[in-house]
Amino acid sequence: MSVGIVSVYGSIQNFSTDKYTYSDGDSIIISGQVDYNPNIPSIVLQIINPDETGFTGIDDISPNPDGSFSTKFHVGGPTWSSSGSYKIKVSYGGIMEKTISYKKSSTNEYGSDSVIPKNDRQNLQNETSENPKLRINDFPSLDHSPQYYIDRYNNEPNYKAWFDSQFPGQTIYDVLGFSINIPDWIKNYAKLWRTGEISDAQFIHSLEFMLDHKIIVIQNSSYSEEDSITFVPNWVRNNASWWAEDLISQKEFVNSVKYLIEENIIELQ
Repeated sequence: MSVGIVSVYGSIQNFSTDKYTYSDGDSIIISGQVDYNPNIPSIVLQIINPDETGFTGIDDISPNPDGSFSTKFHVGGPTWSSSGSYKIKVSYGGIMEKTISYKKSSTNEYGSDSVIPKNDRQNLQNETSENPKLRINDFPSLDHSPQYYIDRYNNEPNYKAWFDSQFPGQTIYDVLGFSINIPDWIKNYAKLWRTGEISDAQFIHSLEFMLDHKIIVIQNSSYSEEDSITFVPNWVRNNASWWAEDLISQKEFVNSVKYLIEENIIELQ
């Protein structure tokens, strides 16, 4: 389904999405046509949140020699924070923008009854009994899925403040027994920063997102969401490049950034 075009420049002929309205768990299929230019190696796609303060997704793809292209984005997760109109921006020599509608689900990945399946319930119960960091009365409740707590942490400031006070130095993913959860767009940022296709400021935005959402936790730091990163050495691109190319793991990348911040190599203000 094609939706309203905001602006068209240069060598993008058109693009469309497979439908207009999406909800958690859906996939957005974006396809289109450009005037192929071998000197422009990739198309950059961005999905921008309703208040235009950040990105919910970003990707770069190579067009086919006939100018056609197609890609898919997953809908839902921490960066899809509210219902509303999300802008899709396609850049290839010029820019074309369209909008889609997102309706945030009030249910979790396990369905509307918010009950954990039996196997997951047992695993979480075992984790809670064995791990001292989870020993807060009735937390986490076995009547809710882990995603329920992640959604509340990302969307309710008071809940986030309570959690951070109860589990200093730990992420919501640590406490719930999840692995590190970095949105795909951050890895794409690392790839594009390495090649110079996005600015230092845009890459800094991805690092600040990980700090704000406690994906990176700095012990004994006064960092808050009002702070900002003021300087990232150019050689940090190497580290981002290794992660983007899967030469180091997600955890190794997070730990390396954490070390650089703790050592004041990446500067905060």
